[in-house]
Amino acid sequence: MSPRVDSLPAGYQARLTSDRRDLTTLRACAREFTRRFSARAVTGAVLVAAAARLGVGHWSWHDALVPVVIIGLQPFAEWAIHRHLLHMRPFRVAGRRIELYGSIQHRRHHRDPADLNRVLLKPPEVITFLIQIAVISPLVVWLSTLVLGGLLLPVTLTAITVSYLGLLRYEWVHFLIHTPYRPRSRYYRGVWRNHRLHHFKHEGYWLGVSSNLGDRVLGTNPDQRTVKRSPTARTLTRT
Repeated sequence: MSPRVDSLPAGYQARLTSDRRDLTTLRACAREFTRRFSARAVTGAVLVAAAARLGVGHWSWHDALVPVVIIGLQPFAEWAIHRHLLHMRPFRVAGRRIELYGSIQHRRHHRDPADLNRVLLKPPEVITFLIQIAVISPLVVWLSTLVLGGLLLPVTLTAITVSYLGLLRYEWVHFLIHTPYRPRSRYYRGVWRNHRLHHFKHEGYWLGVSSNLGDRVLGTNPDQRTVKRSPTARTLTRT
């Protein structure tokens, strides 16, 4: 049975969901997802990082701590990137109008959220995220080893692997939300519903994609019945 979505306007589901009647099962969605550049690039990065980690060895309790920290931080990283980067307005530097590439792509996604070709990160974005993770992880791990100890290279490779898995999870959940596949679990029903509210009701709320935790903690998960529908949810011209 399809989940009830409280008091949403007519056409809500149709306007936000790809018209791909073949994508109603997880298997079909996964098959389509793995054909996309983003899924293949991130999966490849996960495999390379995991192979390097297995090859280095020297496992310790620090490796068990890494996933806990990253899983705990990911909802807030998603929230911050979504709110402050993807929704960033154009700005001027020395008289020139500048808009981030990611912001441009995200604006296009809001204009046509049913277009699956605009859901996943574009190649430049994927490559940028993979490089950023590979560059930032050693610095963060090095700082943590000053306090907690541990070997830099093994823990860094663990952090990179888990971070790449987090990126893959984000891409998969976002893709799945915009397919005709309907929620089965309570957890997925929550993120499915909130992301649709973000697109259709108000772009300033419900900023999580793979998790609602950031919204709950940071105050952007109101009762949708108390929020007036934003006229700029599809254009992002105000935020």
